[in-house]
Amino acid sequence: MVRKTLWLLVSCLMVLSLVIASCGGGEEEEEEEEEGYASPTTPKYGGTFTRIRGTDPIGWDYAISRDMFTQMMMGEEMLGGDWKRGPAGTNKNDWTGGFGGFIEQLTGKLAESWEMPDDETLVYHIRPGIHYWNKAPANGRELVAEDIAWNIMRHFTETNAYLYNSYVALGKGPKSAEALDKYTVEVKVPVEWQGLMATVIGDFVWNLCPDVVEMYGDSNDPKNFIGTGGYMFKDYTAASSIEYERNPNYWQKDPLHPENQLPYMDGIKELIIADASTQKAAFRTGQVDMMSFGITWEDKDQMLAQNPEMQVNATPSASITLIWPRLDKGLPFDDIKVRQAMNMAVNQQEILDDYYNGNADILGWPYADLPVFSPIYTPLEEQSQIVQDMFGYNPDRAKELMIEAGYPDGFKCKVDASAASSDFLSIIREYLLAVGIDMELANLEEGLYWNVRQAGTYESMIWSNDYVGNAFRMMCMTKGSVWNYSRFEHPRTEEAVKIVSAALGKDDALVAKTLKEIGPFELEQAVPIYLPSPHVFTIWWPWFQNFYGATGGGGYSNLDEYIQYTWIDTEMKSGMGY
Repeated sequence: MVRKTLWLLVSCLMVLSLVIASCGGGEEEEEEEEEGYASPTTPKYGGTFTRIRGTDPIGWDYAISRDMFTQMMMGEEMLGGDWKRGPAGTNKNDWTGGFGGFIEQLTGKLAESWEMPDDETLVYHIRPGIHYWNKAPANGRELVAEDIAWNIMRHFTETNAYLYNSYVALGKGPKSAEALDKYTVEVKVPVEWQGLMATVIGDFVWNLCPDVVEMYGDSNDPKNFIGTGGYMFKDYTAASSIEYERNPNYWQKDPLHPENQLPYMDGIKELIIADASTQKAAFRTGQVDMMSFGITWEDKDQMLAQNPEMQVNATPSASITLIWPRLDKGLPFDDIKVRQAMNMAVNQQEILDDYYNGNADILGWPYADLPVFSPIYTPLEEQSQIVQDMFGYNPDRAKELMIEAGYPDGFKCKVDASAASSDFLSIIREYLLAVGIDMELANLEEGLYWNVRQAGTYESMIWSNDYVGNAFRMMCMTKGSVWNYSRFEHPRTEEAVKIVSAALGKDDALVAKTLKEIGPFELEQAVPIYLPSPHVFTIWWPWFQNFYGATGGGGYSNLDEYIQYTWIDTEMKSGMGY
């Protein structure tokens, strides 16, 4: 009770300090702040990076709790996105959409190299000289191939694990993983899913020390966790904060400054703040270095008006939320004319202009207009006429399609959604009412909404997202996927995902060709109600450096995989009064 009271007091002080901060600062002081600091491109050691978590972790062992975000920080993968290809290097990828399905975007991490000697085998060559943290029971011992093989099989055999439920249950998981020698791991996989498994095993298995699980049964107590990452667990206070400290024996050098040992910062602190206004107050007052979620375009404009020195990155989202009708329940939604009518009834341009003030894209699915997707993205003006018609506002044609489909008087339906989305969905409801479709809004409490979504118990429609950063997996358009909310099935999409899943890691050109061709076909099926894709905003203070605004980074988009490359200019921070 005392802790909760103290945190409430801290929250109030954050808001008060925001008011004070917004009233101060003259032009002369601002000019002084901008002078006398080292170049932001010059690496700097020291300082603590502070950010926000919205909730407490649900666990610390990814194979048990499915909470990957803590293990991302402390564990490492065999492969990851190549930092040299990002904005700090050649700028071939801004890392907002991950690796996009193109293996050329990845590089070795725990594995210094890897190969596919035949159609059912993956071989990973583990980097010598990587050591677990120097604490019992590992005591700084070297990571070897047996550890990697153990981690792989644990992720694909623990029945609570995400990878088990997402792949093994569908016959896509690895058949075996074994150490051939001290630094070589051989994995046997299904032939038709070899490429997919190469990316998932290489860049989705976060490794922890088997000694911990052998001693304690799991690593859900953060004090017991032992990894190889650049930051180690230090302290956790529920509903308050999580702290990490620099691993002094981290193996990696900065690939763009090879003389520099990583990581640069002394530590990381995550403030656990659920309230949105308190989150923003903490950032505005310099108690938080970066914010990357929950920022609307209004928030962004206000923050920049109050603190023009802040840095901001606006980008198309790698995740888009749409309305998905169930097609497996028969009429009306299994009639494509009905689905086309629903799309033509919604004025997307008006939503983009008035609701998002232009801070959105009309076409954001199945691929976002991001650099990594440039080989496969087709602009709206180059899409087929029916696709362009569905993204245009034509209620008269929508009514005609409803008549042709046998619904001259319309019909009633229901969309299950979280209560937080009710205002936006009310706008969509009015558009649909104009053509005779009465869409009831089932505004569910957040926990119930997630249960309904994950269990698939919605009877008519669901308001849910597709993570287009993983567009090569076509999760919303292939049978068996837990993300196939509409229960859509078609031979063309099944064939495309099989071609891509086999070619990943072997033939980037074939992957691009297949995705380029299937994207317009997916749009033509009019499966969801298409909606504008709002831009996402990342905003940070100028003392947080070598950061370019992408909260995703690696194969499957993860900032924590790259946080060791960023640094804090502590002199600038203190010079700016924080």
